[in-house]
Amino acid sequence: MFEQTNFLTNEQVRKDLGVSRTWLYLAEKEGRYPKGIRLTARCVRYRADLHQQFINGEWRA
Repeated sequence: MFEQTNFLTNEQVRKDLGVSRTWLYLAEKEGRYPKGIRLTARCVRYRADLHQQFINGEWRA
């Protein structure tokens, strides 16, 4: 019925890309990286499938 989507934390994304928290924030804000999903006021998760597309150069804003 529903497709299961895996999510990554901010730390997992930054570690995988080798970037800082500031880079990720600005890239997301400027549309250079897929926007995270805000679950609560202090909890953001990133879709693993979109992250993989970004790494492969297939993701477009």
